Amino acid sequence: MKKTSKNTTMGMALGMCLGVAMGTAVFKNTALGMSLGMAVGIALGYAKDTQVNKQLEQVGYTVKSISHDKDGKEYSITIISKTGNETTVIVPKGVMAEESFEVGDAVFLTEKGGLEQAFDKDEE
Repeated sequence: MKKTSKNTTMGMALGMCLGVAMGTAVFKNTALGMSLGMAVGIALGYAKDTQVNKQLEQVGYTVKSISHDKDGKEYSITIISKTGNETTVIVPKGVMAEESFEVGDAVFLTEKGGLEQAFDKDEE
């Protein structure tokens, strides 16, 4: 089964950016800050990727259908697990624009009941 590393990559990039700022302000050493920030970002991203990969392996959600309300402010996305169980998730317009969900996409449910892409579009 394909595994995601989307959050590890994002964590590393964000950690480096924040680390440079913190390193400059706190340590007066940009390289040290960037290194520490990158390490923390990778660790946090890896932890989230581990959770996502576990859900993908155990449940394996894919997008079955997408519809929107008449105002276009919310989308109803029906996802189906690999065992055939269907769930409908309401997704705000902004999240839909950010995630660009399409039928057949591998997705996962967040702890708050939201929906996210399991992989970056260029990874699929």
